[in-house]
Amino acid sequence: MEQRQGQSLQRTEEAMRRLGAAIDRLESASARVGAGDLLLAGELRGARDDYARLEETTRVVSARLDSTIDRLRDLLEE
Repeated sequence: MEQRQGQSLQRTEEAMRRLGAAIDRLESASARVGAGDLLLAGELRGARDDYARLEETTRVVSARLDSTIDRLRDLLEE
């Protein structure tokens, strides 16, 4: 009977070691995903900043083109 209890204890200890290793792997994977999320968030922020600059540039170019078109129309009407 003591032998069976000893084997049962060994199996339980081995299962606990495997469970601990699995938890460590899950925590490691979770940290990698978290780091990936931070990287993506940074890239998204950068893309939004780029978009805002491009939007402003587009507004300025559009205003200049409209002004140039108006001046050309005035010249053609003279």
